[in-house]
Amino acid sequence: MKFKNLKYGASALALATVLTACGGENAQQAKEDVKDAANNTEAAVTEEINETKDDVEEKIDDLKTGIEEKEFAISLDDAVAKFKETFPEEGIEISGVDLDEDDGKYAYDIQGFKENKEYEVKIDAETGDILAQEEEVDDDNDDLDDDIAIDFATIITPQDAMEKALENNTGYVKSYELDHNDDGKLVYEIDVEDGDDVELDAETGDIIHK
Repeated sequence: MKFKNLKYGASALALATVLTACGGENAQQAKEDVKDAANNTEAAVTEEINETKDDVEEKIDDLKTGIEEKEFAISLDDAVAKFKETFPEEGIEISGVDLDEDDGKYAYDIQGFKENKEYEVKIDAETGDILAQEEEVDDDNDDLDDDIAIDFATIITPQDAMEKALENNTGYVKSYELDHNDDGKLVYEIDVEDGDDVELDAETGDIIHK
């Protein structure tokens, strides 16, 4: 009986040794799994941070990029045509055009006139959608006295005007306006960010004021 108990005791010891070994292997595997999971999580977080950083840098670059480097789906000619579609009445003349950012979108703001009426439309520069439009009667004719029709056939392009404005200048173009100045001359007024604003003759491209 004594040897039999010894035999059983040896078997139990061997089994305990095997279980301990298995437990050690499982613990080691679990430790490695946790380590791998931590590394994967760290890699995923790092990738997300880098993507976010790239997005931020791209948006900053966009903010520093002037409209002289942007190619809008809707050109000035397209915007003028859209104005005439919106107000098809014969005899309406265009007196001014602005291209500026509005609520995160670039839009053309075109003003027109006829007799004692004023017209205005705002057009998305990318989609051509009408963002706003207005037609009103000026009973006093106060503003209409200063209105002069723009002859688009005689002007240089906005792109040429912006490039001219940035010659020997710093910064980038934030917006531009096409209208007549106080002397009745048709001009581009170029708003230059981080540089000098420029007024130039819309027909010749000559610098009038800087």
